[in-house]
Amino acid sequence: MLPIMLSCIEMLLEHNFASREPLLEAVKHLSQEEFTKDLGVGRNSIRDILIHLVNTEIYWIDHVLRGIATEQIFSKDYADAESIREAWKSVETKTREFLREQNERVLQHVRSVTWGDVTVSFTVAKALVHLATHETHHRGLVVGLLRQLGYNAPNVNMM
Repeated sequence: MLPIMLSCIEMLLEHNFASREPLLEAVKHLSQEEFTKDLGVGRNSIRDILIHLVNTEIYWIDHVLRGIATEQIFSKDYADAESIREAWKSVETKTREFLREQNERVLQHVRSVTWGDVTVSFTVAKALVHLATHETHHRGLVVGLLRQLGYNAPNVNMM
């Protein structure tokens, strides 16, 4: 494994952390109906896509990589962008703590998860890269949906 893997993962995750605020700022201008409407993409509504991102971070960092049970959040409890922002900030703090504990050697450790009857094994590094790219994918969906609804979407490109 390349000795720069940790710095690359940190760069990807830092970009995600920095992109959240402008995305949530844009989303807060949606009406409640626009925010919660099933738009026929992946996780239904923009709110549910954002909730999915928060829960995905909880799942990978806490459940899979730390091995601790942390409750996920539910859409019905998060009516607006501000409530999601608060929950996501708390999750981000835990993710940053986890990253501070990592080193190149630990990134090579293998973890496994079982989904149904399939067990998948992967390195800590691969799980973290998956987490980063997963958010990038869903952020792109939200940006596209904002544009379809007639809103200005933030520039959340890395460069």
